[in-house]
Amino acid sequence: MKLCFDGTNLKQSPSNRNTNTRIRIKSLYACALILLIGSIAISWGIKDVNAQSAQSGLFKIIVQVQNTGNLDEHGALHVAIDGSRSPQTMSGLIFPGLQTSSYTFEFSAAEVPVGKGFTVEVIYGDDDIKRATGANSASNTPETVALLIP
Repeated sequence: MKLCFDGTNLKQSPSNRNTNTRIRIKSLYACALILLIGSIAISWGIKDVNAQSAQSGLFKIIVQVQNTGNLDEHGALHVAIDGSRSPQTMSGLIFPGLQTSSYTFEFSAAEVPVGKGFTVEVIYGDDDIKRATGANSASNTPETVALLIP
């Protein structure tokens, strides 16, 4: 074998060249595979982050108030999460006669984990109150509460 100092490769036997070529091919294949797996993992991670931000960690309660009377009723809605000291209130509402009105309340999902209870009440007329209770039954799905006022 002859030594070369000019930067050219040394003469190698054909079996040595084939082995080096196989090693290079396997290395390139392994690198491509790692890049592919990494890009898939990253895209799944981004998709999960986007899904979480789209849902934005909110728990929604949809309150449907059905007024079965002929006359409009004036009132307010209160929604309180069990153990929380800050209920949400909507006041100055009108519940039209013979119609159903829908109102949405939003809370932090961290404040209302699955299984946590809540209370919804409608106050109308001369301080008449109708109340309903519920619980967060499933993650990322709003709860619907129906209240019937005469």
